[in-house]
Amino acid sequence: VNKVNTKVELRFHLDSAKWIPQEVRQRLKSNESNRISNEGMMTVTSQEYRTQAQNRKDALKKLEDILRNSWARPKVRKMRKGLSKKTKENRREMKKRIGEKKASRRRVEF
Repeated sequence: VNKVNTKVELRFHLDSAKWIPQEVRQRLKSNESNRISNEGMMTVTSQEYRTQAQNRKDALKKLEDILRNSWARPKVRKMRKGLSKKTKENRREMKKRIGEKKASRRRVEF
């Protein structure tokens, strides 16, 4: 347990960061809403390591990872249309074959 006061709290004002595109800032606000205060300050903390310098590096890395994850646009989900005509045709053909196979197993009446 880290008993030394080496905890680092990194505060980042999201609205004043004009180098981040507006679209990315909106994604950050929605994805990381639990880290952002009402004033628009994003808080990242780190208390993993015994030295404050290492915790500072860790907090910066966490912030960098958060920014990287929100930078990429989410993929647009395409809804499935259903089975194609060819697939339906193949299914019907297979059903016919299986039905014929089962019919050939029945007793033959003379």
